[in-house]
Amino acid sequence: MEGPPTPANDQQETTQRPQMNRSSLYMLLFLFSLLFFNFSDDGTVRNGKPTKADLLEELQLEKEILNNLTFGVNVSHPLPKSVLEPLQNLRAIHESSSSVYYHNITGIFRGNWENRNISVPDNANKTALDEARSKFKFEGPGSFSINLKATETMNEDINYMEGYVRIKDHEKSDYGALLLAGGVHFLGNGSLFLMVVPDGNPIPLEDLLHMLPTNKTLVAAREVIDEQIDKRINELEKEKYWDWQPSDESSDRSNSVPFTCNFQMFAQLHPVPSSIKESELLEFERELEHPLGVSTIYPPALLMSSEMFSPNCNLLLSSHKQAGIKIESYYNKAITYAGIASVIAVIQIFSLIHQMEYTPTPSSVSNVSYWTISMQAVMDGYLCLLFLTTGVVIENVFIPFATAAFFTFVLVSIFGMRYLLVVWRIQRPESVRPSTPPSPVPDSNRTPDTENLLPVANVRRPNTNEESNPQRDITYLYYRLYAVLLLGLFLFYQSVTRSALVQNIIVGSLGFLFYSFWVPQIVRNVFRGCRHPLSHRYIAVMSITRLSVPLYFYGCPNNLVGHETTLWVWALVAYIGLQVVILLLQDAFGPRFFVPSKYLPQTYNYHPIISTDDEEAIQEGDENGDAKSVHQSRDCAICMLPIDISHGKHTGLNVLSRTTYMITPCHHMFHTECLERWMRIKLECPVCRAYLPAC
Repeated sequence: MEGPPTPANDQQETTQRPQMNRSSLYMLLFLFSLLFFNFSDDGTVRNGKPTKADLLEELQLEKEILNNLTFGVNVSHPLPKSVLEPLQNLRAIHESSSSVYYHNITGIFRGNWENRNISVPDNANKTALDEARSKFKFEGPGSFSINLKATETMNEDINYMEGYVRIKDHEKSDYGALLLAGGVHFLGNGSLFLMVVPDGNPIPLEDLLHMLPTNKTLVAAREVIDEQIDKRINELEKEKYWDWQPSDESSDRSNSVPFTCNFQMFAQLHPVPSSIKESELLEFERELEHPLGVSTIYPPALLMSSEMFSPNCNLLLSSHKQAGIKIESYYNKAITYAGIASVIAVIQIFSLIHQMEYTPTPSSVSNVSYWTISMQAVMDGYLCLLFLTTGVVIENVFIPFATAAFFTFVLVSIFGMRYLLVVWRIQRPESVRPSTPPSPVPDSNRTPDTENLLPVANVRRPNTNEESNPQRDITYLYYRLYAVLLLGLFLFYQSVTRSALVQNIIVGSLGFLFYSFWVPQIVRNVFRGCRHPLSHRYIAVMSITRLSVPLYFYGCPNNLVGHETTLWVWALVAYIGLQVVILLLQDAFGPRFFVPSKYLPQTYNYHPIISTDDEEAIQEGDENGDAKSVHQSRDCAICMLPIDISHGKHTGLNVLSRTTYMITPCHHMFHTECLERWMRIKLECPVCRAYLPAC
């Protein structure tokens, strides 16, 4: 218990409080100064960001330019002949006027692209062309994903589309390039016209209108775009900003796109099967958006083909039948995944509780590897951060992913760290304690010497400041956990922003490291010569449940993030299976069955081969207490049942038979199961109370 505060402590606290208050005051003054330093005397912004008034003026000017636009006149980037033929093939997907298409295509499309390698005009500036393409590998093939959001307009036949495109080169980097997209979707024929530009650049709406094939479609699309501009003007006017105050849209965004190519995207939806009527498809879309429990048709495939033409980079990227998933179905899929993750976390919690009950004593806990438990705790910490981040970023799935994060947090922070703290406290003195302590019963006929004395580290010392402090131990373990988590996040960030080779090396190394969590336990079994340190149920449950994450993201073709499948995930499954097999064989044949004895430290063998002399000694016994004879008959002193040793004498080939009995260093024989249970409670002989080496 802590004593009352001393005057010195009171003085120290009183000196620290004013300093903390002054620090807070200085920080507050600094923040206020930033507000005034951003503006000049005339009310303009010094940092060059557009103000609310500037944005309103730009929107009005853009609207006037669009209204004065004429079809086919002053086209900035006319389509070359090499692009017209692929566009005709794209429009041919529109089979007939009776074809039915999806109307609300808010969702995610994923597919692969290939470069058609259109010819470069002779008058093109090849230097500017190379600078615009930069170092992105447009030779292809590559992959990309399109996230689209449809907005209904006053024109029932046209939806306004906005979203973003993430394009990746042939190296299949998970980062790629992020592009903004905006355009229109004609519901009657399933055609889309989008402008795709690098993130941070405004979408050129004038070029978007010049993409349309007829004057009628241009006029209809212009009305839709004017409607969206009017909505944005009304939103800005209702915002609580002064005319000279910068709005939220004026924040600087770093352009991380590795090229400056602007794309004109011509896309065409594939019609649904002819057996599906338009009314049935619309009813299915309404049920997805507002679930009422009404039975609808089986959802047809959502497919889209596209051509992306870049005038300034002279590129034509084509994709055919890229699969899409509606956002409602995607959210349902994410909710299902979060529910399964919550169930897995609960199963792991009960499995860990079972393991804690399986090792209730210090002698049993000493056989558990600290690094095995800590590696699993770090993995759970990453999953908790992943689930929590996903729930915060995507509001529609916050509750299921927050639930999964909660159960994972309980697993790692309450049960995992608690068990890890117990293991660490018990095993911490191993660095100063001998692996095989001497027998506590010395020979009375010998004079004490330095070899028979206990080491200094084993002598119990009075309490000092260096002894274990529970609060300090907990803080120390949590700091280590947070440090490892931050290091892993840093490496993960470095991997996703680098090339595919660096990414594969980092992710592969981290995956191999974390999924070697049974290796430290195997090594500890070998060095300590211990058996059954972990429950078989705990080994099986943890191995299966922890493989669920890589199997889903690298083995399931329709996973949430669209990650491509790889056969290497089955090598990881085989690697975990090999670790489990070794652990089970160590329990059955001994922890050192696969390691040559010359590479191992000397430890006591509880399963020796019984020779004829030993058998006679067991039958006759010794009433004089001679330490060289066996002080027991064939009955186990724990269960009082006979021990069958007929299969364990005269031969070293039948290793499995010799595991049925155990002989202690003090020459007492027991059933293996009986003595192992006893040693989980005490490392003392049940007969003579002599020290027993851990097994």
